[in-house]
Amino acid sequence: MMPTLEYDESSCPNIGSLGFNKFCKRSLQLHEAPVLKTLIIKLNQRKSLKLPSSFPSTFFRKIVVLKVHKITPYFADSQPSTVCFQSLKSLHLTSVIFNGEEPFCRLISACPVLEDLFLNSVTSSFKFFAPSLFTISVPSLQRLEIKEKDNTPMVCSTCPRYDSRFTINTPSLKYFNLSIQDFVGRFELEDMPNLVEARLGVDPYKTYNFLKLSLSSVQILSVHICATEVLLLAEKISQRLLHLELYIYGKILRNLLLHLLKHAPKLQFLKVRETHMTMTWPIYPDTLARVREFNDPLPSIATPSSVPECVSFHLKTFHWFGYEGRDEEKEIVLYILQNAQCLKTAVISVFATGSPGGEKELLMIKELESMPKISTFCKLIVRHR
Repeated sequence: MMPTLEYDESSCPNIGSLGFNKFCKRSLQLHEAPVLKTLIIKLNQRKSLKLPSSFPSTFFRKIVVLKVHKITPYFADSQPSTVCFQSLKSLHLTSVIFNGEEPFCRLISACPVLEDLFLNSVTSSFKFFAPSLFTISVPSLQRLEIKEKDNTPMVCSTCPRYDSRFTINTPSLKYFNLSIQDFVGRFELEDMPNLVEARLGVDPYKTYNFLKLSLSSVQILSVHICATEVLLLAEKISQRLLHLELYIYGKILRNLLLHLLKHAPKLQFLKVRETHMTMTWPIYPDTLARVREFNDPLPSIATPSSVPECVSFHLKTFHWFGYEGRDEEKEIVLYILQNAQCLKTAVISVFATGSPGGEKELLMIKELESMPKISTFCKLIVRHR
């Protein structure tokens, strides 16, 4: 018997005639064996999954990895104890709709040893009628990924839409990844003292909510943040930080970036990308695109008295994306190249107005390539469109 079973509706023509729940149960009964560890269910059209009767009774004791796509799980009884995934360590839900909050909470609470939870476009069927609360309280969870894009069509553009809310209590979490740029809901987070890697791809005006977390153990951090919030980030980052990816909304000045780097003395990898304007395209025909410019005034920071420790002794890789050749950008790139003694790779991706390969772009590239470098073994890579 195979340790992994995958049900793909496009390759299982009998699903339609038999009914998905019966097909699922009968097929699993044929494959009952101690080695069955992973079940993957992929549907083309959304179907309901009845718990617990859709699965053989032994299934709940054995399964370790469960991945489902386009399913609406529901419970056929009112007794929570009837469903328990005793061995389930990895649960992936993609395009799953729950009929309210209770089925989601029951499913999560039925996984006592869960370590990996992946949620991609998980919503409630009641989101247009009441706020949806998704509670994730799993002491054993070590990895959590939530991807969300609010592009679900409304019945009409004037109908009210209530936001989703996630409450997360995961004290053992080591990896946390949010990719919810267009998501307008809310997150309520308990402390994560064991967090090692955090990727916060959220609306930059909401990042401060996540900076309330303790980042004292984080070694890898990727964050979308307004330039005006960099001072707050400097107060929160860990001295253990080794890898930092900054998606800056607005302009970041040299002294402001250096102030941040002073708080990360062991940093080895730095990636910076500036965004000065964003545009959200309309979801509905009668709405307009939304343009946001990031030009809030920045705090004034004095020139540091010394080179940050990470720049002098630890920084090995430096990436700057969207380099436009502005004076502020030149100051930062030149400072890094002139002071990063251990730098091995510097990647500068240029963006110049006009046609790719035009005169302005070529001049920018030539200027970058002529900048002096203190590291004799640094490889400078200049990329263009």
